[in-house]
This record gives sequence, C-alpha cells and structure tokens, in this order.
Amino acid sequence: MNEKGLDVLQQYELDIIRTSRVRGAVLCETRQGCRLLKEYKGTEARLSQVQETLTALEACTAVAVDRVIPNREGQLLSLDAEQTPYVVKEWNGGRECDLMNEAEVLRGVRLLALLHSGLRQLAGDSYKEGDSLLQGYGRHTAELRRARSFVRKVRHKSEFELCMMRSFPMFFEQAEEAERLLKQQEQTLCVSQLCHGEYSHHHILYDGEFAMVTDFMGMTRGTQASDLYYFMRKAMEKQGFCCRTGKRMLEEYDRYLPLSPHDREYLYIRFLYPEKYWKQINFYYNSNKAWIPARNTEKLKILEEQEPERKKFLDFLRQSVI
Repeated sequence: MNEKGLDVLQQYELDIIRTSRVRGAVLCETRQGCRLLKEYKGTEARLSQVQETLTALEACTAVAVDRVIPNREGQLLSLDAEQTPYVVKEWNGGRECDLMNEAEVLRGVRLLALLHSGLRQLAGDSYKEGDSLLQGYGRHTAELRRARSFVRKVRHKSEFELCMMRSFPMFFEQAEEAERLLKQQEQTLCVSQLCHGEYSHHHILYDGEFAMVTDFMGMTRGTQASDLYYFMRKAMEKQGFCCRTGKRMLEEYDRYLPLSPHDREYLYIRFLYPEKYWKQINFYYNSNKAWIPARNTEKLKILEEQEPERKKFLDFLRQSVI
C-alpha cells in the first residue's frame, strides 16, 4: 500500500498516536484502541454480509473479532484519492499464535469452540455452501494416479521419484479409503453451519490476556469440524504429528463444544487423506522434472518418518468413532 493510503484515516473519528507498517497493511495505535488500515479487494456486498454476521456474533459470544469500523459517513469502505477502497478494522496489536507453544495452541482451540458455539446461534442463510470435499478428493486421487503412471515410465529415476514410489502404495491406499468413507458419510444427514473457513494460527492474535480472531472473509456454510481439522493439522504438522498434541486439542474443543459422532468421523476421514503427500506429488507433477529441489525430497522423507506417529493418531480417532 502506498503512502497515500494513510490519507484515508482522515475520514475516521480516530485520535491517532502512531502508525507502523505491517504485512500488507498499516497498524494504527489510537486512543480508541488498536486499528488496522488495509486495502480491500472484495465486493461491497460481501463486506456488508460479513460485517452483519460479526456484529451479531459479538452480541452472543465473548470472542473478539475484527469488525470493520465505519467512517464518519457511516460507510464501511473508504476511498483514497485514486478511488482505491480501504477498510479500517478493530485489531489486536499482539502476535500470531505460536504453533510450537502448546498453551497457545489449546487456547486457539478453545477460542474456536466458543466461536463455533456463537455461529450456531446465527442463521447464516445468505452464505453459500463450501466447495465439495468429495469432488476435491476425487481430483486429488486422480492426480496421484497420473503422477504414478508418469513416474513408472521414467527410466532413470531421481531420488525424489524413488522415494515417491516407495511410499506411494501406503499413501494411495489411505486416499482411496478416505474417499470411500467420505462418500458414505455424505449420504447421511448432517447440519450445515457457519464456518470461519480459514481458521489458522495466522488468524489468532494474542496480546497478553486479550485474544482476537481475524479474517472472516472466507466464511461459508458447511461442517464446522473443517475449521478444527485445518487448525489441528497445521499444529500437528509443526510438531511432527505428535499424537499427544492431537488428543489434547480434541479434548479441549470437546470440553467447550462437544463433538458429535458425525464430527469425529469427519475428522478421521480428513486426517486419513494424505493431503500433505498429495501436495508434494502434485507440485512435482506440474513442475520442471529436470531439476527437483533437494528440499522436496526431504519433505517426502519427513512424511514417511512421521507416519508411525500419524498412524497412532489415526488409530485413536478411529476408536473414538467406533
């Protein structure tokens, strides 16, 4: 954002103490609290939709969220001299959740449970359903098949390709089983609820006792357990897929918002699908195969090394479903 973006702040009733540049935005310390000035690239209708939801959410839950502050004219969007739209949000001047800090991770799970509880009190009929997970898995599995067929024909295989073929049967079996189970589950009735859509450590800000959840523009209707899965997977990957971490995160969420049998089965299916493995194989298949970075091979080896611990967690999840 260029310096002219700062002129937008004159359109607000803010007593600014100082400003500082952060990633893609301007952090504003004001006497009214911390605020964030950011260029907005979505539609005005979407902004109004999310704002209405966050306003209602704050009325029924104690979770702080990054609502947009209206300008002096009562508008959510403010234009600079070049007609570029900006928003000013309520913000937390702290830092992102540290995935290596168990206390912060569990606090993030607790916030998510409280957030989901509040979202369940809202209708959210104006939101669209999220993308079909079954269709996504179908595409991923087909991509794995194509990559395998390609590598089988390679005469002089690289270390990456040898590593891929060694681990492929195990991960591909998991992919097919997850797809089969998901197909069965989608035939049963499940409640569609409002979801954050992108709940990760980047969207959890801590400043001492004050915590805030941000970036709700990806909000959709669907299975709320998808938010929990995404946050759990990020944390567990960071910690070597530690089974103990996974158990504690599930226990913490369940303490504040009990998981249904459908939720637990959904989580088992999501964790069973080898998403990280697919990403590595798909990146390889769609890139220049004449030179494969050593880091990519290392990532495949790490997935193999983490598999015993991942399997322990999958066994735990499967037992909780039975």
